[in-house]
Amino acid sequence: MKASHHLIIFLLVALLGTSCSGVKVSQDFDSATNFSKLKTFAWQSATQEKTGDIRVDNPLLDSRIREAVEQTLTENGYRRESKETPDFYVGYELSIRTRIGSDGASTSVGFGVGGGSRSSGSFGGIGVSSGGGVQEYDEGMLVIDITDTKTKDLLWRGTATRRISRHATPEETTQTVNEMVGKTLAQFPPQP
Repeated sequence: MKASHHLIIFLLVALLGTSCSGVKVSQDFDSATNFSKLKTFAWQSATQEKTGDIRVDNPLLDSRIREAVEQTLTENGYRRESKETPDFYVGYELSIRTRIGSDGASTSVGFGVGGGSRSSGSFGGIGVSSGGGVQEYDEGMLVIDITDTKTKDLLWRGTATRRISRHATPEETTQTVNEMVGKTLAQFPPQP
């Protein structure tokens, strides 16, 4: 088989074996809101409400999320207001669900060519595997809400979901939080 055939087969296998991963985001918002008037923000509550899930009710995690939200909003031109009434409140909710999923359709292909004796001739074979294992994993869902300070109406909601590690280091947790918050707030304010 020529080298170009090996390359084509390798590329096909690589394409079939890749799966989607990372942060998935979505948003919903009140289309009647003039988001350009929003300049200042404050937290809806000083502390996060307890959920009963020890993985979520973690003051270190709360601190990371709040820091990432504040940093992202500040980098996007919003100012945190502590003394006067801000233009909007920001709040979040985090949940972790155990999910069951498969590795996807991982496909592998193998070729073999052999030669026998003069009387039996040549032979070859092809093997194809399309199996994928089923596994349990944790999925984190972060919801960030922007509410009107006067009416308490929800103006915007961003949602991010991502597979998360059960045994992440503090650095990995910080990176995951920053990624989820950054990609969620990249949708805010919504574009017309």
